[in-house]
Amino acid sequence: MLAFLLGQTVNGQSSLSTKSYYVPAVDGTKLAVDVHFPSSYENQKLPALFEFTRYWRSSENPETGKPNPSLSDRDKFFLTNNYILVKVDVRGTGASYGTRLGEYTPIEVEDAKYIVEWAVNQSWSDGSVGAYGTSYSGTTSELLCATGHKAVKAVIPGWSDFDVYESPTRPYGMLAKGFIALWSQYVNLLDNNSSDILQASVRRVTESSPDAAIAQHANNPVILESTSNARYKDSKFGEFTYLECSPINWKKEISESKVPMLVLTSWLDAGTAEGTLLRLKHFDNLQKVVMMPTSHAGGSHASPFIVSDKVVAPVTSVNEQLQIQLDFFDQYLKGIEKGVANWPAIKYYNFGEEAFKESNVWPPAGQARVKYFFRDKGKLKTSASAKHKGMDEYLVDFSVTTGKNNRWATQMGNHVLNLNNRNAADSLMLTYTTKPLKKDIQITGTPAITLNLSSTHQNGGIIVYLEDVDENGMSRYITEGGLLLEHRKLSEHKMFEEVPYHSFNQSDATSMPLNEIEKISFKLWPTSVLIKKGHSIRIAISGADKDTFDRVPVEGTPAYKIYRNRTNISFIELPIVK
Repeated sequence: MLAFLLGQTVNGQSSLSTKSYYVPAVDGTKLAVDVHFPSSYENQKLPALFEFTRYWRSSENPETGKPNPSLSDRDKFFLTNNYILVKVDVRGTGASYGTRLGEYTPIEVEDAKYIVEWAVNQSWSDGSVGAYGTSYSGTTSELLCATGHKAVKAVIPGWSDFDVYESPTRPYGMLAKGFIALWSQYVNLLDNNSSDILQASVRRVTESSPDAAIAQHANNPVILESTSNARYKDSKFGEFTYLECSPINWKKEISESKVPMLVLTSWLDAGTAEGTLLRLKHFDNLQKVVMMPTSHAGGSHASPFIVSDKVVAPVTSVNEQLQIQLDFFDQYLKGIEKGVANWPAIKYYNFGEEAFKESNVWPPAGQARVKYFFRDKGKLKTSASAKHKGMDEYLVDFSVTTGKNNRWATQMGNHVLNLNNRNAADSLMLTYTTKPLKKDIQITGTPAITLNLSSTHQNGGIIVYLEDVDENGMSRYITEGGLLLEHRKLSEHKMFEEVPYHSFNQSDATSMPLNEIEKISFKLWPTSVLIKKGHSIRIAISGADKDTFDRVPVEGTPAYKIYRNRTNISFIELPIVK
């Protein structure tokens, strides 16, 4: 089906170093493509690096039509080092034709194959293709592997999605409205070229305005509406289910591609760390992972041991991030030896120690899962209670929040701030805390929690925080997990053998029975932290995060009873590395 492209007319315009084209993709839908050439380009054949985006490939002044500077520092860095860049507005966005049928749809994956086929048959292509990006375009760079196109030699997914239901759309089964509402509004403005608000227009492809293409975006789904209505993982989010639009669904195709990946991500960026680790463990591709302590896209530090309310420069530094990306592409697209084979499979940041560690396997060697049990008077111990009775009651406080600079808000470009002092928030939650540790404890991996719980309401949610409490009593956020209680039924999945797994499918969802004990188990987001001697481990339990998630239930205030006796035990299971 791709062959017909080579005989079709591809129209566009050009400048000294950038050429724009309309290239037909699936069903003949024309996609807007910019091809950027190095300033020193002299008609030689070079590798091409792709970025497939839904945030405009480039823009222009809405009054004069003059192109705005649209290339990032990373783009310029690649151009300086003799790569050709190919920027694409995905279907139904920017200046491309078509209507959105969802995000990361199977049709988008097939579209990408058409565009790659077009590119490698151009006079400037040496036949080698890579892809890179952050967030949306980071995800599309991974999905390019699923096309099976043999020209794709390496990709760099940055801070990318893996299971779009669990992160970032409906974490724990709850709607992350604090993030989704802003994202929905933003992409709606982009898709409709709302230049009066954005103070820019999408860059045209030909000399004419792309009005005809933009008109086809009018029927794009409104993200907030579609995610609000699509409550379950098997619900259709547009024309496809969440799973159909997730890289996890393309495991077979991506693994079979054998395309090497350099994956950049952060422990505190939504749930991107979990996707990174699942891919590393279960996909067959050669992978090199850099797990940082940064905001989304790596622009600032996020460690609660370093960052308070002021922005701090990231580690790894932006310049170092650029260099490792260049080295990776040079190795696999140009055949220049950069020693990538000697890089560890994963280089990951360790909170508390505030240093990087390395491993060639995941989880790292020496990991053991250790249970800490809830005890009376808010204690957390490695031994369970022998008492026949024991229970704590918690009336959900809907004012609890991790703020507007948390792991979810950073998806919209916010810095991660103010996670270094959680004592005020802790006072609104139910907490369990160990005695000060007699020696350091290294936690690395995915924690999981089990609660024997009853509720006064059929609907509700649980959010659990893992915290470090220092010798002065200050608590710091480490990670979190949660569950909308209707999703409490456990299921099986080959990628989740050591921690609880929930399908989040409609058929598995049931309301809570009133005032009856139910066993609730779920995972937290993975982390790596050194809890130092003299510090304590704290578990804080809430039923809300008001600046991130919709209130559940909409009306009423649940009272939870959490049981901690010899019959009904509650505990956190921590992955401890000896």
